[in-house]
Amino acid sequence: MDGYSARTGFAFDESGAVLKMSRWKVIPVLAGLMAAASLHAQEAATGEPLALPDMQEHRGVVDDTWIVAPRRLSDATLAAVKNYADEGDIAAGVSLRYNIDHAEWVIADVFIYPAGEGDTETMLKRAAEDFRESVAFAERQQIYRNVWWGEESPYTALLPGGRKVDGRVLPIVFDAQQDMLTSRAYLFYRKLYFVKIRLSTSVEGVDGLAENADRFVASLLDGVEIVSVGGCGRRMDLVMEAPGQPAPADLPDGVSADGYRVLLKANRAGSTSGRAQLTKTMMLAAKRQQATGCTTLQYNPPLEDDTRAVLHLSFKPEDWGTTPRTK
Repeated sequence: MDGYSARTGFAFDESGAVLKMSRWKVIPVLAGLMAAASLHAQEAATGEPLALPDMQEHRGVVDDTWIVAPRRLSDATLAAVKNYADEGDIAAGVSLRYNIDHAEWVIADVFIYPAGEGDTETMLKRAAEDFRESVAFAERQQIYRNVWWGEESPYTALLPGGRKVDGRVLPIVFDAQQDMLTSRAYLFYRKLYFVKIRLSTSVEGVDGLAENADRFVASLLDGVEIVSVGGCGRRMDLVMEAPGQPAPADLPDGVSADGYRVLLKANRAGSTSGRAQLTKTMMLAAKRQQATGCTTLQYNPPLEDDTRAVLHLSFKPEDWGTTPRTK
């Protein structure tokens, strides 16, 4: 498995600011952006005090990330994992190697490494640039020789339930250790991370890549979980509903789609039923935040077992910093 995945800076857009990882140098933080689980409430008249759950304090935008990889996908088995943080290179994230059923001639490597936040098109362009630079690095080290690039093109992974994930695919042929290999890199941007899936084989087995790619890519993207915990560069918006006041249109079940806007029934906060409803609401908010990739609320990662590998990345406060946006 190659280790050239993350060698450039990444951006995290938030409210007119760009948070740059820039090889993890300390960068001054914009006032208020990094406040852990900051709360802004639209106050309403109430006769009872509001009992809020304890909010976690966060060190930075992302404190920890857990990557949960199934040991068994629909068509592949996990064969090896590597956490580059163990070697002091947390920016390189983690790598996974899967063995695809009935395609032992195909090497399936997956690299998941920090990206930051930005629009999909921009981030995919950055992912492609990063991959090209990683190959150039391998050339400079004479690991790869006689590199030939195919045409970069859009790629859409079709997941169960009709879900789609847009990405890019880059074909490449090269000499490596006296063998000529062909490889396809499928690049995606998901939950603040880049996901690079490389399927490689000998040039004679190139048809095997096309035959196995779509199903493996879809099952991998559907199966691997990425959950980060931190300030997330976000503020939670707590909306207090007074008696008789209609709920906002964007909060039909009390929680926004991204989990960062929550409706609280202030008049019931002191009662047993009110506390139970509050707990239920906050659990739903946490679930939806985790689905977006980063949560300010408590997350209990699953334990590693026979069904899954759990890889942990722990960041320092200065690992995700901010700089003013430049045009």
